[in-house]
Amino acid sequence: MNKIIEKEINKISKRLLNKCLEEASFIAEKTGKYSLKFFGSPKKIKKKGKNDIVTEVDIKCEDLIRKHLSKKFKDFTFVGEESEENNTHKAFSWIVDPIDGTSNFAHNYPFYCVSIGLAYKNVPILGVVYAPLTDSLYKAHIKSKSYKNDKVIKVSKTKKLVDSMINTEFHYNITTDDEFLKCRMNEFENVSREVRGVRGTGSAALNLCFVAEGIVEGFFEYNLSAWDICAGMIIIKQAGGLVTDINLEPYDIFSKKQFISTNKYIHKSLIALL
Repeated sequence: MNKIIEKEINKISKRLLNKCLEEASFIAEKTGKYSLKFFGSPKKIKKKGKNDIVTEVDIKCEDLIRKHLSKKFKDFTFVGEESEENNTHKAFSWIVDPIDGTSNFAHNYPFYCVSIGLAYKNVPILGVVYAPLTDSLYKAHIKSKSYKNDKVIKVSKTKKLVDSMINTEFHYNITTDDEFLKCRMNEFENVSREVRGVRGTGSAALNLCFVAEGIVEGFFEYNLSAWDICAGMIIIKQAGGLVTDINLEPYDIFSKKQFISTNKYIHKSLIALL
């Protein structure tokens, strides 16, 4: 991280962060509970790619989140999966996935969530993830601990890959890019041989939260978007975990490079398999 930006982030008041966390938590729960009415039965589904879809519920939820946060924080940019403002000159940016796990949501598969992150000059500083089906609210900012439903959560203390559960997913372009598919399958094979098990929820944000609360020891995926990871990154970090790219450098949320998050103990061992 740029040292100047780091100093600016350190000066952000805890009062402001708490206010942002409060409002993001409120609207995440509100939109999440709204989405439950349509779980497994959205009326309109459109394709964004061969296997990538969006429903009318995604768009409605994003609109609800945008209106609420824009009213409360007039000087913040809003970046959503289904739309984007061009106010990139603004320091603070809400980075939002209104339904992370849209395919799950449309197919009645019980893993999806609302993900609301806040970044300062593209560096994540706050995250809220709400899973409506389990009524689970994960949250944290850079000057707080990580919480699930107001109880502090921490990463697993497991130190060996052989004792670890790892989550991963495959980006939609595995259906159109043969080389990309081959690389991801090689990674999957390498990791599967060395760990207790490999799983996935179909929601990057939930995968990150599962690392944060110690359900799994790590999560990796290639080609993730900022709205997939902005919120979860902070929740993991404040729970004692680690997030980097393949070179052990701080992860740029807009890079779409290999993303690795772990309980920190198995981090280098997992990277060695990728």
